[in-house]
Amino acid sequence: MQLLKLTEEQLKNISSGITLQRAENYVGKFYDCEIEGNRLRGKIKGNHGVYNVELIIDSDPLDFKCDCSSSKEMFCKHAAALGLTYIYTPWVFTTEEELDRNKISTTAELQFYLKSVKLKDLVDELKRCCIGVSALADLTGISLQQLSMIIKDDQNGKNHTLTIPLKLSCLYLIERGVEAE
Repeated sequence: MQLLKLTEEQLKNISSGITLQRAENYVGKFYDCEIEGNRLRGKIKGNHGVYNVELIIDSDPLDFKCDCSSSKEMFCKHAAALGLTYIYTPWVFTTEEELDRNKISTTAELQFYLKSVKLKDLVDELKRCCIGVSALADLTGISLQQLSMIIKDDQNGKNHTLTIPLKLSCLYLIERGVEAE
């Protein structure tokens, strides 16, 4: 899977400046976000209930659907907000198809992968290939107790400042096939 491209310029071409401005208030407030083919989907709580929002991002102009009444007449703030959420935080979107880390070619794809993969999965893969948790703790200069806490926090959706650097360390060691002495 490769990440679909979407830019603010595409959103500006279909909506007004005020719509985009209002949409910024909704960025990060979507839930049940997913990517299915060329479609972005998400749900957001609005003034009149929960709105199902869909954005088809490989059409020109962008195609959209939203349950709000404004969407019948124009590109609504919810659709714009879903697009902005994808641009700023693509890792909140789930996919059926995983991003193949061997095909990562951009920093955006790497960031998506690092935010979506669990540290525990990388540590388990590292254990199978060459290095155990205690060796990883020694290599990174992090105590075994703190490393275990960071892994547990990542499993529960909590981010630690060392989570991404640890994931990068694991990826480096896995890709290089470095073995413990």
